[in-house]
Amino acid sequence: MKKVILLLPLLVSFYFISCDDSFNPYAPFTEDYVLNGIVRGDTSYQVVTLTHSYQPKSTDPLAYKNDPAIAGTKIELSYDNKIYVLRDSSIMRTDTSHFDTPFRFYYTNDLRPDVNKTISIKAVLPNGKVLKAETHTPNVNAYGSGFFDNNSDYTFPPDTGTKSYVSWQDIGNYVYAPDININYQVTGDSSFYKIAVPVGFNGDGKPDYAKPTRDDFLSFDIDAVQKTLYELASEYGSKSKLKIINITVDIQIYDEYLSLYYSSIRLGLDNFTIRIDNPDYSNIKGGYGIFGCYVRTVHRISFRSAYLKNLGF
Repeated sequence: MKKVILLLPLLVSFYFISCDDSFNPYAPFTEDYVLNGIVRGDTSYQVVTLTHSYQPKSTDPLAYKNDPAIAGTKIELSYDNKIYVLRDSSIMRTDTSHFDTPFRFYYTNDLRPDVNKTISIKAVLPNGKVLKAETHTPNVNAYGSGFFDNNSDYTFPPDTGTKSYVSWQDIGNYVYAPDININYQVTGDSSFYKIAVPVGFNGDGKPDYAKPTRDDFLSFDIDAVQKTLYELASEYGSKSKLKIINITVDIQIYDEYLSLYYSSIRLGLDNFTIRIDNPDYSNIKGGYGIFGCYVRTVHRISFRSAYLKNLGF
């Protein structure tokens, strides 16, 4: 998140009216606090991070080696008339190019939120500073008929056309993040496996996978599914080793704040857009950062047995 300000005319004017060698291009540094947390609706394990801002002595931010993570903070999540106190923990970093100390975070393993619920967070720092935020889980049960539209394909391949379609109810101004998979089993193995399916292939033959969107529908090429099935058979060496179960479209529905944040940095850009600044988006009272949530729902598409049989599965 950076801002670019065009200061060239001002600096040129300043050069001619001042001979002060003590000119400092940096604004006075003020320490700020950054709280980030995404509450997931598909697990009870929730993680929050807390850091402070810092100013390197050089123009290279990697030169600053003091970990800005803040320990010893009391962080609480409030949900459904219950308080969850997060525990302080750390793990070793996989990337030590900037900081080589363990990565610090706060967590709870007891909270799995339902849809249409309010969640709030409160962090009391060792110096008495308080950070707060609140969010609401999207209500995917807003329609009695279900989240997914009856116009969705429930069998594959569809009767007509070259694409399969999945549509859902427009429950608000949210971002939807879909993920398409073929689910299967291997002979002699009771475990279930999955392989990602692209929505199609670009001109170079590279797969294009589904991206977060504000649309209330998703389409993917029938050929993309067939190519994925052949790729799967090639990986295992024989189609007879595989039991193909179904296709699932797994959708994460971002809440209001995650949707706004994602839209501010991703959506609305195209090949003709040049962005010279990123907005400092935050919903944290008393500091900066993002506190949001998402819920998850799955749409299942059954394979037509004749289709799989014709492919040799």
